[in-house]
Amino acid sequence: MMKFDDKKFLAERIRYHRKKMNLTQSELAEMANLSDQHLSRIERGCYTPSLTTFFVLVKILKIDLSEFGFDAAETKNPEKEKLIDIINKAGDYELTFFNDVILSLETALHKTKKNMHNRFFM
Repeated sequence: MMKFDDKKFLAERIRYHRKKMNLTQSELAEMANLSDQHLSRIERGCYTPSLTTFFVLVKILKIDLSEFGFDAAETKNPEKEKLIDIINKAGDYELTFFNDVILSLETALHKTKKNMHNRFFM
């Protein structure tokens, strides 16, 4: 039975795309604000990059997230994109606040829809 190794898989994809873009480890490390040693360890599968580092590398190397099993199709809705951007930039406090507000709004919307339905179909 073969065991899937996340670190090795990520290492291979990052190294492959770096070479495809004709970048040295040092160049990519500088672009990603990483030390040469840290990037080297990621590419050898010794370290798993943090999510922040992973997404920085993915963006720089223009890697399609589908290579990692993500279905990250972009929406064509600018309002949705704006909200996603706000959420992505938010800290823990803001995320808790946004979550509470959205849940409250969702509850109010559900009640309003139910009342409207009852008014028209009763």
